[in-house]
Amino acid sequence: MCFADKAVIKQPALSSLNSLLNWSDMNKRKLSYIITPAILLIVIIWQPWKVMSDSYKTATVEKGLFETHVEVTGELKAEKAVDITVPEVSFNDEVDIWAMKIMSLVEEGKIVKKGDEVATLEPNQVEENLSEVGEKLNELYTLVEDAKIDSTLALEAQRETIQKERDRVLDAELKVEQSSFESKAVQRQTVIELEKAQRSLSKSKRDLITKTQKHKTIIARNERKLKRYERKKSLLEQLRSELTVKSPADGMIIYGNGYNGQKVKVGSRVGRWMPLIATLPDLSTLISEMYVKEIDIAKIKIDQNVNITIDAFPKRIFKGQIISIANIGQEIPGEFQNGFKVKVKLENFKEELLPGMTTTNSIITNSINETLYIDKRAVLGNDTINYVIQKNGLSYIRKEVITGLETDEYFQITAGLNQQEKVILQFPDNVDDLKFVRLN
Repeated sequence: MCFADKAVIKQPALSSLNSLLNWSDMNKRKLSYIITPAILLIVIIWQPWKVMSDSYKTATVEKGLFETHVEVTGELKAEKAVDITVPEVSFNDEVDIWAMKIMSLVEEGKIVKKGDEVATLEPNQVEENLSEVGEKLNELYTLVEDAKIDSTLALEAQRETIQKERDRVLDAELKVEQSSFESKAVQRQTVIELEKAQRSLSKSKRDLITKTQKHKTIIARNERKLKRYERKKSLLEQLRSELTVKSPADGMIIYGNGYNGQKVKVGSRVGRWMPLIATLPDLSTLISEMYVKEIDIAKIKIDQNVNITIDAFPKRIFKGQIISIANIGQEIPGEFQNGFKVKVKLENFKEELLPGMTTTNSIITNSINETLYIDKRAVLGNDTINYVIQKNGLSYIRKEVITGLETDEYFQITAGLNQQEKVILQFPDNVDDLKFVRLN
């Protein structure tokens, strides 16, 4: 009876306990269904296993060939060429023509033979000078003739004067002889008159010499002027006959450069100070002529290697070497600054390159093998110290580096980093608060 009562009492208690346990397990399972996705979502968003630097762009320290360059635009020209210039006679100062306009010009690139017409020059200035010279010659012819006539008349008159003076001397000598029987005073007087007549004759003879020299000088001066203008007329006539400029040899026509650095064309003015009309280039040897700015010229040396690209062959890099550097700077054509003319000789090219093509010359000023370098954007600092920002555990540090040469894109690293190390390119807002690690 007692045992039965106890059994009846225990059964409800066990049932309540099992219900409670079942309810707890159910809630745990429900809770796990809620918590687990939440944790997964947080992990996916945060990704604690991922390094912090992955949120920033990074740059890797590379090792290899490091070169610095100076980039300059140039123009292809023939190293050797036959120049076609204004007529040589126009260089003579007596012609007195400084410039002439080009009236016609053969097409650039045309193949011409020796003696073919290349250009014609405007004759107006030549004709004007010839007209002026003709008028001056007529004037000088008259002056020379007048001077000769004046000389003849003046010298003839002087010779007549001398003859009269000789007659006076003879009369005086006769009086001296006749006065031998006269008084001493009369004799003395006749001697004095003879001396005066002799002096006057001597003076007349000297005057003849002086006047002769004077008239000779006048005539010679006018004759020299006459000869100079006759020579000028001859030169102008020669120039007039050479205003049609002809090719001195066979070859391809390449226009020269005018006063403003632009290519010569119809209407351009050429003359003794800018005589080049065109050239006949030797296409087997080409150079790239360029003007290096004053700030870069100290980096340029003879025999430096140059990588050359040409617009007509964009995928081809031509090799060259610097062969000359001007000692004196000059204004760069088309720019308001000075530069130094530098010539680069192209090597081993097979393409059909032509003078006048535009080149981009990359002059290799320094070349170092097996050195470290990094993207320039990764380096911060000032004139005294440079640093990069690098991941250190879960935080960032500023790490000192020493840089060497630089290009537009990279810094050479001489100390502070190793090959394949990574640094960030985007800097945290609190960059100034980061720990700074100095080099030992």
